[in-house]
Amino acid sequence: MSAMLPAGPPPFLREQTRLLALRGYGILDTPREADFDDLVALASRICNAPISVVNLIEEHRQWFKAEVGLGIRETPLDVSICRHVLLQPGLTVIHDLRDDPRMCDNPLVTGEDGLRFYAGCLLQTPEGHGLGTLCVLDTVPRDLNEDQRLALKTLANQVMTQLELRRTLRLRSELLKRNETLLAEVNHRTKNNLQLISSLIQLQQRRATHAETRVALLDISGRISSIANVHDKLYRADEAEAVDAAAYIQGVIEGAQATAPQVAFSLQAQAVALSLDHATPLALIANEMITNAVKYACPPGAPGAVDVFLTVADGRLRLQVRDYGPGLPVGFDHRKGRSLGMTIMRSLARQLGGTLRFEAAHPGVVGCLDFANPENRGSE
Repeated sequence: MSAMLPAGPPPFLREQTRLLALRGYGILDTPREADFDDLVALASRICNAPISVVNLIEEHRQWFKAEVGLGIRETPLDVSICRHVLLQPGLTVIHDLRDDPRMCDNPLVTGEDGLRFYAGCLLQTPEGHGLGTLCVLDTVPRDLNEDQRLALKTLANQVMTQLELRRTLRLRSELLKRNETLLAEVNHRTKNNLQLISSLIQLQQRRATHAETRVALLDISGRISSIANVHDKLYRADEAEAVDAAAYIQGVIEGAQATAPQVAFSLQAQAVALSLDHATPLALIANEMITNAVKYACPPGAPGAVDVFLTVADGRLRLQVRDYGPGLPVGFDHRKGRSLGMTIMRSLARQLGGTLRFEAAHPGVVGCLDFANPENRGSE
């Protein structure tokens, strides 16, 4: 005895799945749209039918996304003709509704001027769920020729294309909103964690007994705070893909100004848009250069000046930070410097594919970073 094949889902479950699919398109009770109105108008004209409808079958009603010849947006489900063809894929043609046992008692059919002819093409999802139909109706018995049948099928495909397009756009919009919420949460936690690490380092710095250790911990704490500030500013940008690099260098300067109020800072910067992958290392290098300028050229309590330049020429960006202090120590070579700050700047410059150098400026020092602008959006 051969094994029996398992039965498919019960009708109730199939109907609930179909309704979930229909509601997933987010189309019910939306305003009329020209794209759908044009399709029913074309179906009516091609099929020479006074009535044409994009009809969606819900739980207790049939709702019309577009219609010609009815003047209403919905009717109760019990008078729906289309609900009877939801399990019939493709095109269904009923020459005279009075001869169909499913339709002959329908009040839309029994009247003297009632409906007689019906042709409907199923609106079917890629998963096989019937949502409704694109149908044409007439008050006289009749048929469609082969060209009209092909046209009605083609127009029904266009209806489904429009429904799929709107669903895709809506789902993409919802996904973007979820991603923005997630990014904001990650940004908030990252900023808090960086601030916590900085606070812990400051605590250790206050407890340290050796002056050299305190200085090193203070430098590390300052760098982490700078990273937290740059991170926060970058991820508050109005544009997710490109940010104004000059605005973030200005933020770095403001942070330095808060710790060295006696120093006069100036910024001359051209407008340039960078991706976050390039704006972040640029801002961090600017932070190291500015911090060094304040530390070595502007003694605490004494006035000083630091000038910052960001220029664009021939598709390349140049960041320059100049101080007016005592200048470079004898034998200084930034390529061999082993300090943490110099190591960080060399690493970030390699990230950008750029070159880093420090030169005597008589008086003072000028630090310079050159790298190609991959976005090439700067205004010269």
